[in-house]
Amino acid sequence: MRLRKISLENIRSYVSAEIVFPEGKVLLWGNIGSGKSSVLHAIDFALFGLQRTDLAGASLLRNGTDDGIVKLFFSIDGKEYVVQRTLKRTKNGIVQDT
Repeated sequence: MRLRKISLENIRSYVSAEIVFPEGKVLLWGNIGSGKSSVLHAIDFALFGLQRTDLAGASLLRNGTDDGIVKLFFSIDGKEYVVQRTLKRTKNGIVQDT
């Protein structure tokens, strides 16, 4: 699998961002609180969805917002794929939207 790009809306510290991954190895580097872990959590969410014990919606959705979106663009064996997952704040908490 080769990651191509990730698009984030209202995910943790990101209001709106698009990160393009170059070919080869990638190093996420920056100061504490710059969003490195947010990118990794967003990739995890895009691929596997919310996981009750490991990844909760409350830890992903940006504070003060009602919905968030992660789109992950990747390729496998030359075929391109896009996975989109959304979060929604409800009266019962933050859930993965259909």
